[in-house]
Parts: sequence; C-alpha cells; structure tokens
Amino acid sequence: MNARTNEQKKQKATLISNVALNLFQEKPFAEISMNEIAKKSNVAKGTLFNYYKTKENIFMHLLLVGYANFFNRLLSQLNEKQINTIKELKTFLLNSTEDLIQKHFTLIKLNALRGPILENKASRDQTIDGRKDLYFIHEQLSKRIHDLFPKISISQANKIFIIQSSIISGLINLSGLDAFNQEPIKDAFVNFKVNVFDDSIETFSFYLDGLLKDKG
Repeated sequence: MNARTNEQKKQKATLISNVALNLFQEKPFAEISMNEIAKKSNVAKGTLFNYYKTKENIFMHLLLVGYANFFNRLLSQLNEKQINTIKELKTFLLNSTEDLIQKHFTLIKLNALRGPILENKASRDQTIDGRKDLYFIHEQLSKRIHDLFPKISISQANKIFIIQSSIISGLINLSGLDAFNQEPIKDAFVNFKVNVFDDSIETFSFYLDGLLKDKG
C-alpha cells in the first residue's frame, strides 16, 4: 500500500511539474502563479504546496531533472557511436549544442533563471539532492570522454558542458541589444543583433578548437 501511495505521489508531482513546464513554454516565469499551476493540474492550492513549497521549487526541479535527462541521452549516444578522432568528438559536441538549442531551449531559459531567481526561494536540501543526481550523470559523461581521449581530463570534460550552457545563456541575455522592450530599433543598432543559434555554434566551436588542440 505504501509503495502504491508513494508511486501515486510521484505521478502527481510529475503531473504538476509538467503543467508548470507547459506554462513556461507559453509565458514568462513572472507571469506564472501557483494558483494557475494548481488549477491546470486539477489540484487544490493547499495540495499543491504538499508537493512543492514554492514556484521556484517546481522550476528548479524541472531544470535539474531536465539536464540530467539530457546528459543521460548524450551518454547513451556517446556509447553507441564509434568516435575515434578529435574531429569526430568535436562534431558530436557541436551536434549536442544544436540539439540543446533546437529541442531543449526551455532548459537554457531555466538555467538563466537559476542564480538570480530560482535559488532565492527554492529548497536548499531538495536542490542539493537534485544536483547530486545531475552531477553523477554529468561525471559519467565526462569520464566517458576521458576514457575515449585520455589527454582530456575529467575536469576538462566537465567544463565542456558548463561552457556550452554558459555560451548559449549569455547570448540569450544579449540577444536584445538591437531592441528596446522587445521592439527592434531600426538601423542604428543593426550590427548588435545576436543570432542565438548561429553565434552559439560558432563560439562553442572556437572554444573546442582551443581545448581539443593536441588532445588526439
């Protein structure tokens, strides 16, 4: 009975977080309320707080679990592919960047909220537990790269994915330099326009060229 009850709780928590994720794909974080999440999840607001004490807790959970799943998929792909050269590794990492931007852009947006917003009200204990799970798979992915190319240390491999997310998040924050309040400013600032996809790939490629030089 307890096992079934725990499974039911897990399913309900997943339902709530998925509702929140769908809302985040439609509107900014600041415009999402716990009332709206509760209503769309078909649970009472009081019940919602039994699963997540704050809105920030929900989105921190989505961020950590989302990245853990992303890295798990990368590790599976890395194990399946026959990567024998540094050039092939670079191609794999650039493809993962394209995939992150095109299919998991919500993760990047959540990552940009982590420091300035989510950590202010998210549960410290739950966040640390979530990070432990995330860091474990992150370390496995980095170790696999090290095993394939021993000249790349586990620490260096770890930083590859930190830099990957940092580049994308940074460019997102700078993507409005040619506009004000999301309204484009004509002519004068045209040379400050940022293309998040193209510029992220180009910048990450430059970073990898430096890191992977003589690592084959």
